[in-house]
Amino acid sequence: MSGGHFGYNDSRLDDLAEQLEQDIKYNDIPWDQPVKKDDEEYYGFQLEPKTIDYLKNVARQLRDLRNVLHEYDYAVSGDTCEKTFQERIGIK
Repeated sequence: MSGGHFGYNDSRLDDLAEQLEQDIKYNDIPWDQPVKKDDEEYYGFQLEPKTIDYLKNVARQLRDLRNVLHEYDYAVSGDTCEKTFQERIGIK
């Protein structure tokens, strides 16, 4: 499948979701005691639980939006069709 209607920029939404998920995962790690893994240092921001819960939802929404845009891309690029787009994203 070729796609490309958005210049593949829709994949940036996955990158953003991944960064949020990483920030959530390492939230409780103090700045002065980073976790070292894969030649990287990870530390947290010590955000409140209600902020973390909200950001979890945002990450999910980003992934959902990326999926919708990806399926739309395929439909308008001729790789699939509008009916397939509707089925895959749950339009009834």
